[in-house]
Amino acid sequence: MSGARVIDAALVVAGGALYTAAFPPHECGLSAWVALVPLLAVVARASPAGAFLAGAAYGATFFTGIVAWVVEAVASYFSTGLAGALAFRTAICVLYVSVYVGIFALAARHLLAGSPWRALVAIPALWVAYELARARLLTGLPWELLGYSQWRQTLLIQVADLGGVYVLSFVVAAVNVGIYLALRRLACSARPAALVRAAAPLAAALALVAATLVYGAITIGRESRRPAGSTAVLALAQGSLPTEWRWERTGAERSLLAYVALSRQAIAASRPDLLVWPEYAVTLYPDRDAVLLPALMPLAHGTAAGLVFGAPRIEGSPPHARYFNSAYHLAPDGTLASYDKLHLVPFAEYRPSALGEAVAAAEADSEFTAGTASTVLPSAAGRLGVLICYEVIFPELTRALVRGGAEVVLNIANDGWLDRAGLGASAQHLSMAVFRAVETRRYVARAASSGISGFIDPLGRPFALLAGGTRGVTTGEIEPRRELTPYTRWGDCFAAACIVLGIGALAPRTRKRGRR
Repeated sequence: MSGARVIDAALVVAGGALYTAAFPPHECGLSAWVALVPLLAVVARASPAGAFLAGAAYGATFFTGIVAWVVEAVASYFSTGLAGALAFRTAICVLYVSVYVGIFALAARHLLAGSPWRALVAIPALWVAYELARARLLTGLPWELLGYSQWRQTLLIQVADLGGVYVLSFVVAAVNVGIYLALRRLACSARPAALVRAAAPLAAALALVAATLVYGAITIGRESRRPAGSTAVLALAQGSLPTEWRWERTGAERSLLAYVALSRQAIAASRPDLLVWPEYAVTLYPDRDAVLLPALMPLAHGTAAGLVFGAPRIEGSPPHARYFNSAYHLAPDGTLASYDKLHLVPFAEYRPSALGEAVAAAEADSEFTAGTASTVLPSAAGRLGVLICYEVIFPELTRALVRGGAEVVLNIANDGWLDRAGLGASAQHLSMAVFRAVETRRYVARAASSGISGFIDPLGRPFALLAGGTRGVTTGEIEPRRELTPYTRWGDCFAAACIVLGIGALAPRTRKRGRR
């Protein structure tokens, strides 16, 4: 391998590492602002095939680093062994990241050969186009997109109420492009005129950051002056129980007793308006188990708004029964309502039909049927929109709930099997839930089986968090809200506009010749 190729490979790996470092558990959000610069430096001088391969390798590097927890989780949940888990991670890297980033890099190469101003606008737009494709195609996997790296920067993330996380991804990508263009110009010449030309695109990108910060400051100021409305106190229970208890009858009963005990303590201590248990807190069938609802009714009676909990639901009888991963709301008057999970996790909750019988579900009862409707559950604590686990990473599901009248968003999750190795899966899950709060200006309450449980206010600020692996209850005050943000109304129009802009910038230019 030539020296130039070694340098290019090192740049690709270094850029991917910078991207990975921006996300939990590393939490170096600043690195995202330069993470694309090494990739741009490589593709600018590469052949078309080389640019594609560099982009594919870059995508594989950063995504492998971010989802390092997948190997242990898959090996344990599916009993595949290390080789099978590594193969699974490789497959999702190729299908959801490498191919898309390779195409992005090929397009960026073309744009970097032309006007720097066109590159400054079109390359971030194409990055957003890639992220939207990853979020929507092949059931979607929008895990830790570039904009999510800034989840702790409250001022910056307020623009998400205009166009979702994609707006912030565009801003961060634009700064990366501006930095690269400035460095490229400086490498060519150090004369004063060249310095001015080098600084201009970067200055434009930094002006975009400044505008984002100003918007954030205005939004936070407006929020601080907002008249206070009615509030409700929610108590979120986190059991941190062994995942092996999930489908064993004795384990199910022990889990139920543990959550009942936690809830009794919460009622005695703070008399919450609503109790919330995580996904699979109950693994009995609420509408078929004679002892379950009588055991839960005293808890519902001890609150103003009842109990929300995760449990399976069954329709029909074996062998033709259909199973659903559901959330239930048990009101104080005994009314039981449910929501069936719409967006199931491929392989873990269902077998993709395209694979036929080639891939079996981990357990017989894990072959779920997807729900058919976005369901808002009325309660005395406000109209509740429930997202089950993985669903919180899909902003369109939250939008549908809020447009349907949800005043509070609940995310019940079972992260116990994801984060056994402590590699950041739970914190990554929380980082994306922060944007659902900002996009819709709703309080988000997250009850996870083993953490991280807690609350996020409409400005994206987490509070009353319960650390992973801790057994206990966290209590927080929330305010049901009804206003609709631009993003709630218009959805991914910004991301769609980026697709149009990026494709338009790639279109061949024709020159008009004047007559002599």
